[in-house]
Amino acid sequence: RLCVLVTRALCRHPWDEVVSRAIDGGADAIQVREKDLPARELVAHARAVRAICAPRGVAVIVNDRLDVALASGADGVHLGTEDLPIAEARRIAGTSLRIGASTHSLAEARAAVDAGADHCGVGAMYASGLKPGLAPSGEAYLRAFVAEFPQIPHLAIGGIAPGRVAALARAGCRGIAVSSAICGADDPAAVARAICAELAAEQAS
Repeated sequence: RLCVLVTRALCRHPWDEVVSRAIDGGADAIQVREKDLPARELVAHARAVRAICAPRGVAVIVNDRLDVALASGADGVHLGTEDLPIAEARRIAGTSLRIGASTHSLAEARAAVDAGADHCGVGAMYASGLKPGLAPSGEAYLRAFVAEFPQIPHLAIGGIAPGRVAALARAGCRGIAVSSAICGADDPAAVARAICAELAAEQAS
């Protein structure tokens, strides 16, 4: 329902506090997104995130790094279009990890699903500071993804904050991925709670 991509440099509060507060607000997955950490430090950090999340039943996903996901005992890995191919990741990890894939078009989504992805990131919905060079694909792509892959779990991503979730839910969205809106918030729990409430309200209507 709500995956929070946590990068320590983007956190207004200490990263462990942001993770804990996001979970308080309803996040049910945390994605470790640290592009510049050496592997040894990244494994240790992912394990520290898992120590917070696992007792509360919250999934931990490692961004990009299959090796780190496996070594840290994470629940999954999320692979971008320039990362290890999904089929190769599945061959290495078997069924021990959920494998997510970034997609920006139906062609990329078809390729990811055919290769064995368990879920897809769908975006960017709106302009995003996290990836300023990526043109938004918007709600039209989300609608097209949901129509073609109704059984494949998805996370809409890119520039999402409270106030924008209802429109995505009306387009068929069932899961949201957020980074700076929660990491940089004065009250991460309140922002997470608002996103979850907006999503649930539209789904119930």
